[in-house]
Amino acid sequence: MHSEQVLAFLDEHPDFLQQHAPRYNLQAAPQNGERVISFVERQMLELKDQNRQLEAQLQQLIERGQENDRLLARLHRLTLALLAARGTAELIAELKGSLRQEFQLDRAALKLWHPAAEKDAEHYNARSEVQGLARNLVAPYCGPYVNDEVLSWFPATPVLQSFAQVALKDASGQPFGILVLASDDSQRFTFDMHTQYLAQIGELLSAALLSALEAA
Repeated sequence: MHSEQVLAFLDEHPDFLQQHAPRYNLQAAPQNGERVISFVERQMLELKDQNRQLEAQLQQLIERGQENDRLLARLHRLTLALLAARGTAELIAELKGSLRQEFQLDRAALKLWHPAAEKDAEHYNARSEVQGLARNLVAPYCGPYVNDEVLSWFPATPVLQSFAQVALKDASGQPFGILVLASDDSQRFTFDMHTQYLAQIGELLSAALLSALEAA
């Protein structure tokens, strides 16, 4: 059969390709008259769709990386501020100032039960329930719950919706204090958030405070 005969046959039977589309790797055209799409063209469309999805995922990774870079820069500036502080009182003031300026956290409570902090009435707290709370913090806690003692460290208004609790520990792993951050935004500290940077802040603050307390 010559090509002219094949073309003539197709002209006489326009629905032939649609009826036998699977055999020739063709996608049957819908009944509304849209054109037949070849198998190769369909694959190209699928690849384009996958490419768009990959581009969206890549953009998310880039944005996440940029956010991590910003967090690292803030943590670096916090480190420099703590290193420049002289004495426990100045160190705590620098901590709260940096938390407010770098992380927009203006509600932070710090409690210590190190013997050298006993004269600091604002930050010294030797209550057993507070010490027990710190001992139970294997990792920083984030979420909506705190006990009444911790809640009493903050003003009654605005109503606080989420908290981060970080134990401050010495070289042997024994807690000597606790840092609590609070927010009226329920999504600021959530159960599912990563706590790597909070843990680093806890380690940094622990080392700085121990150095200042033991030098006092």
